Amino acid sequence: MSFIAEGRLWREKIVVDALHTADVQPAPAYAPKILEAFASHESPLPGSPSDSEILQNNRKQLKALPPMVSRHLEIMAFDSPPDARNLKDVPSAAEFLAAAEDLFRAILDAFRRRVLHRDISVKNILVADNQFIMVDWEIGRRFQEPSSAADRGTVTGTLDTMSAASLANKDPLPHDDIESAVYVLLKVLTQTFVPPVDQQHKWAATLREYFWDNPDVDPSTVRNIRLSMWGGRNLENSTIDTTVQIFRSAGHATRAQLVLSLLSLPLPIQRNLIDSSDYETILSSLEGLVEQAVAAVRSVDASSLIWSSAKVVDAGQ
Repeated sequence: MSFIAEGRLWREKIVVDALHTADVQPAPAYAPKILEAFASHESPLPGSPSDSEILQNNRKQLKALPPMVSRHLEIMAFDSPPDARNLKDVPSAAEFLAAAEDLFRAILDAFRRRVLHRDISVKNILVADNQFIMVDWEIGRRFQEPSSAADRGTVTGTLDTMSAASLANKDPLPHDDIESAVYVLLKVLTQTFVPPVDQQHKWAATLREYFWDNPDVDPSTVRNIRLSMWGGRNLENSTIDTTVQIFRSAGHATRAQLVLSLLSLPLPIQRNLIDSSDYETILSSLEGLVEQAVAAVRSVDASSLIWSSAKVVDAGQ
């Protein structure tokens, strides 16, 4: 492998720099600036532009991001606060709910800068000193950026929190990032729940039905399960129904309420009801969706949300 600086491989740097140079104020605190970046790959890609051509204009070049490259390495130093935690490790319910609200608002703000993250996952959401941070923008893309040949037909992202449309290889919308955000919150709410002793076996079986952290499951299986979770569908005897029942029986009524509120959002988005080529129409729809998502988070009282982030339950138990 040749270790050389290759601007055309710096997908994440390109996206993050574009977020910070967009004509939108204030600057996006959720996307930490990249202080240093280094990229390498196994062999040069034929027909690629030079570094100077790629890096001279962030906005122009973001319309044609370099393709995903296999067998390559990127090292970046971010300007971010120390002691960052992921959502599973935040010390209080109040901090978790604040981060949840920040997550929805950050997705909206990024789209106002015409950028989609496309990999909203637990590991990519960090909180440090009450500062919300989204990392790993490598597979992010600009609105209406054409898919590369390498991307077409490829499921891209973190499998267990991907939107139903992404799992079906459909072109992304920012609504997919919101859907992924709901799965992230659901994952944290289920994995940080510690069941009573007499419910441990049933709860472990229920957790397995979500296929969290299971990279070997077929994407179509995950998609079918995710589609079955949303409000308006028959939830009786479903995984969500069982989850809510166990939460309530354990005295976690607020946790159950939050799950149901989030899953009552009008998702997955029906693509036939929105013009996917019209930025202003999509933005207006997204603004309404984020308003509903924030209201869902605010519908619960942090003081009544029992929080136990110190122990994450393993579905294999």
